[in-house]
Amino acid sequence: MTPRITEAAFAIQVEHLLDLFGWTWTHFEPAVRQSGRWATPLRGEPGFPDYTAVRYGRLLFAEIKATNGRASRAQIAWLEQLGNTGAETHLWYPEDLGRVKEILR
Repeated sequence: MTPRITEAAFAIQVEHLLDLFGWTWTHFEPAVRQSGRWATPLRGEPGFPDYTAVRYGRLLFAEIKATNGRASRAQIAWLEQLGNTGAETHLWYPEDLGRVKEILR
């Protein structure tokens, strides 16, 4: 049985690889509102990918999920639209870590 890896734990691995291979990157952290609900302040369409990164003329957008996570329709729509511009788009799960390393290398 494959161990369940949280999105937060996987995010740390992805961030280490982005740093290791010299990417300039950003990730918008969700925050807890006074009501106790999680939210990421934004305007416009929801579902923007978790990571935006650039290096050597490459522009990459990546959505990450936990072992059993699922991308929302809005997240998939963003990845498709961004991919149509020629940018690299990815949907990564913890079991993709080897492939993530190769892509970011």
